[in-house]
Amino acid sequence: MATEIATMPLRPCIDTDDPNSAAGKVLNDIFSTLRAQEGYQRAYHGRQIENPSIFQLIVAWHSLDSHKTFQSQPYYEAFCKHLLSIVDGDIQSMYHAHLSPHPPSAAISGMEAPVTEMMTHHFSTDISESEQSSFGSNMKTFAQILEEKAEGFMGFAGGWVVEELEHEGVEGKTKSWQSCLGWQSVESHLSFRNTKDFEDNVHLIRPEFKKAITVHHTRFTEV
Repeated sequence: MATEIATMPLRPCIDTDDPNSAAGKVLNDIFSTLRAQEGYQRAYHGRQIENPSIFQLIVAWHSLDSHKTFQSQPYYEAFCKHLLSIVDGDIQSMYHAHLSPHPPSAAISGMEAPVTEMMTHHFSTDISESEQSSFGSNMKTFAQILEEKAEGFMGFAGGWVVEELEHEGVEGKTKSWQSCLGWQSVESHLSFRNTKDFEDNVHLIRPEFKKAITVHHTRFTEV
């Protein structure tokens, strides 16, 4: 099981929400191609709320090899070129994470979670196995606390990123953990941050050995 996460800037005046627009038709073509691939499971797309010019595409695959097989097809280059026709420049980032549960619909499907908090933790590439295990357990504990205590929390999916990533302000590559947390609204998330339950448990998601944390919200639509 593997989840592809791609982030890209959109060209000015692009409307990805209207299926009849030029961009909407490009996305319809993209998803038609994806659905035809062996190992494809689900796809989700949406704009970042804090910066609507940034578009995110998430694809749940049966395995990392399923995506690599698609990338090896003779029509993959044309597929990428078609997608880039709505992109301002190039794709910012594309990586895979072993999210659990999989597919992560409870956390990122617009039908189940209207808003998704996308939180990425960056660590040194020499993070120990025991530190990885401890942090993964802490994230699951934090998600359980959210389920019990946070009004408006809808679901969680998280896991380690396959590739080493880069992060501004961190020298060299990073070992990273991707969390997807579904909320009824951005306000629901921000309201919980002002509670004692958050204050008492925030240490679970802010370990001393982290290098950086990035957070934004995206409103995803499931294809």
